[in-house]
Amino acid sequence: MMHLSLKGASKIMSIARITYGLPRFALFLLIIAALIYSPPLAFAQTTDSSGEQEQGAQSVSGADPSSDQASEAQQQSSQQPEICGVKHLGQCLKDIGHDQAGIWTSPLRISPRDAFWLVPFASGTGVALHYDAQAQQNLGIDKSRIDTSNIVSGFGSPYATLGGAAGLYFLGLGTHNEHLAETGRLGAEAVVDSLLVVEALKLATNRERPNEGNGQGGFWAHGTRSYELDGSFPSGHAAESFALARVIASEYPSKPVQVAAYAFALAISASRVTARQHFPSDVLVGGTLGYLIGGYVVRHHSAESAGLGFAFVPVVDMSTHTFGANIDLRPDQLDLAKVGWRVNRMHLKSKVSP
Repeated sequence: MMHLSLKGASKIMSIARITYGLPRFALFLLIIAALIYSPPLAFAQTTDSSGEQEQGAQSVSGADPSSDQASEAQQQSSQQPEICGVKHLGQCLKDIGHDQAGIWTSPLRISPRDAFWLVPFASGTGVALHYDAQAQQNLGIDKSRIDTSNIVSGFGSPYATLGGAAGLYFLGLGTHNEHLAETGRLGAEAVVDSLLVVEALKLATNRERPNEGNGQGGFWAHGTRSYELDGSFPSGHAAESFALARVIASEYPSKPVQVAAYAFALAISASRVTARQHFPSDVLVGGTLGYLIGGYVVRHHSAESAGLGFAFVPVVDMSTHTFGANIDLRPDQLDLAKVGWRVNRMHLKSKVSP
């Protein structure tokens, strides 16, 4: 009888824990639901009018044709938007701020079609939440496995993922490989965005880790009397590794690269569970969040169309069931080399897409 009553109490505690965490989980779903479909945010940038006035004064003062051409080239380059990098660290901060604004306001852009993937994801996460404690109990405690898992998961830490992205960026700069440098730049931005979002959710959920408390992974298990700054939900390692993997797989859309990138992220995520640092639902939600944020950063900050001399933006009007496109042509900025590179990338993506 005592065994049955304890078992029943365990079930009641499990149901109460899930019910208490559902409002916060629903908030998380609203945050990520529109990341795939959210449109780019437009932000105006100011130009240095004093520099343009100075160039105009030099042209009027009787400069030779070569100096006129040089001043025109400088004026055109000054009109191009700054790209995040070592020379424009301020732009990096602006980009991250714009990302955070777009991510946290994404629930306002949820559409009914999101239910196609949102419902299965919510169902899978709910099942994972229910069996989290049981999964960790079935794993048991194996010191050798835990030590090995901690070593593997170390490669998914913020220091490792940011260091890897920075390495790609500086390697691209050193070898004059703009594509590689962009991959590193976008990867670092995606990792930082994931880190900020995950830390905010950890503070909001305050979930105990598998090796804390009674091992049940309660959300606010002791109310405000016990507060963890580094909670369990969601997994930061999973989010950051999947964010970096998504950027690399998007920038280099070949099967070997994609398999290697996502295998790395999956290994990091699994090691967080086997190291008893996270529950399965933590890594499921964290990995999904990082994957979506990585795609968001690529879509909004990729320099694929920069310097092409034209821009093609699809336009859809759901109220009238019509669609079209806005085409911005800039012949003075046309770069045939980049146009050819862009066409080749589109062709490569079409070949690897299912």
